[in-house]
Amino acid sequence: MHIATVNKNNNPNLSVASDVRVIEENKIIISVNEMVNTQENVQYNPNVVLTVFDENYKGLRIFGNANFFTNGKYYDFCKNTFFSNNGVTPFGATKPKGAIVVTVNDVQNFE
Repeated sequence: MHIATVNKNNNPNLSVASDVRVIEENKIIISVNEMVNTQENVQYNPNVVLTVFDENYKGLRIFGNANFFTNGKYYDFCKNTFFSNNGVTPFGATKPKGAIVVTVNDVQNFE
C-alpha cells in the first residue's frame, strides 16, 4: 500500500506502508516505523490518498483524513499486532514510532 501526503509547502510525498490493517468498516491503521515525512505531513494536513492494487494492477484509491498517534489504543494496536514476536524491522525498529489512522471518505476503482 502507498500513502500520499502533502507538506506545508504543498509538496507531495509518497511512502510505502507495509504494516496495515482495516480496523473498522471505514478506518485503516498504518504502523509508522520510519515515514518521518508522512508523519509530519498528516499532522499539518490530514488529507491523504492510499493506493492498493493486485498483481494485475487493478486497485483502489482510498481518500481519507488521517490522524497520528504516539500513544493510546491505536499505538498499542500497532505495537501488539506488528511487533508482538519481538520483531525488528529491516531498519532496526523494535517498536512503532506511532500509528496513523485513516478515516475513509471515498473509494475509487482504477485499472
